[in-house]
Amino acid sequence: MNTKTLIDLGTIQETLLITLWARAEEFKRSDSIISDRHSAEIISAIDYDFTRLNPSNSTQVSCCLRGWLMDNWVKDYLERYPFGVVVELGAGLDTRFERLDNGTVRWFDLDLPDTIALRQQFFTETERRKFITASALDTDWCDLVKEVASGQPCLFITEGVLMYLAEEQVKQLFANLLQHFSGSQLAFDSMSPFLTKREAPLKNMSARFNWGIADIKEIEAWNSSYKLLEVKSYWNAPEQYLRRFSWFNRLFFSLPWFRNSYRLALVNFV
Repeated sequence: MNTKTLIDLGTIQETLLITLWARAEEFKRSDSIISDRHSAEIISAIDYDFTRLNPSNSTQVSCCLRGWLMDNWVKDYLERYPFGVVVELGAGLDTRFERLDNGTVRWFDLDLPDTIALRQQFFTETERRKFITASALDTDWCDLVKEVASGQPCLFITEGVLMYLAEEQVKQLFANLLQHFSGSQLAFDSMSPFLTKREAPLKNMSARFNWGIADIKEIEAWNSSYKLLEVKSYWNAPEQYLRRFSWFNRLFFSLPWFRNSYRLALVNFV
C-alpha cells in the first residue's frame, strides 16, 4: 500500500519540486551550501518520479546558491528587526523559516490553494508562523500582514516566481507592495530576456519563462519610490561554491554580459 503523498499541482506550481529536489540533494554533501534535512525528508515522503526532472548539475547548484543568497538578506533583516515580519510570496515547499527562525520573527508563507494544501502536509502553523492561501497579486491578505507588522517594515521574498509572470503582473505586485507596505523591502530574482528564451526550466515540465528584464536598474524607472539597495549574482558567493559549476559555466558566466543575465535584487519601497 502506497502511503506517500501524491502530487497534484498546477503547471507553474510544479516547478517548486525543482528547488525542493536541489536542497534535498545538497543535504547529502558534507560541504553543503544549504543544510536542509527537512527537504530530504519531504522528498522521501512524496510520490513523484524525480528522475523525470533530469536536471543538470548547474541547476542543482544554482538553486542552492540562490537560496543561500536570499537567506543572507533575511539574516541581515532579522539583525535589524528581530521581531520583524517576513512574507514569502510563492513559498512552495521552501524551508527558509526552519533554517532561519530566530525565535521571535513573525512569518507568513503565501501561495496558491494547491500548493498550500500540499504544504500543510509537511509544515505546521504556529503562533509566529502562518500560511496564507492567496495569489501574490491579490491584496486581500495585506491587512492581515499589516496588523501583525504594526507599522514595522516587512521583508518580502519571492524566489523563482516572477520570471513566470507577465511584466504587467510584476509591475502590479510592486505597486501593491508600495501602496500597502511603504518602507518595506522585496528580495527577488530575475533574468534577462535572453535567458527567458530558453526552452523551459526543465525539459520535462510544461512551465515557461515569461518576464525578463535586460537591466535590473530599469526597476527604478518604473516608479521613483523603488530604490535598488543591492544586486547580487552567483558570483558573489564564496569561491568554494563557485567551483561546483563546470569549467564551461564558470567561463561563460565570467563574461560581463552573461554575468548580469541572472541576478538577485533587494528593493526598498520608499
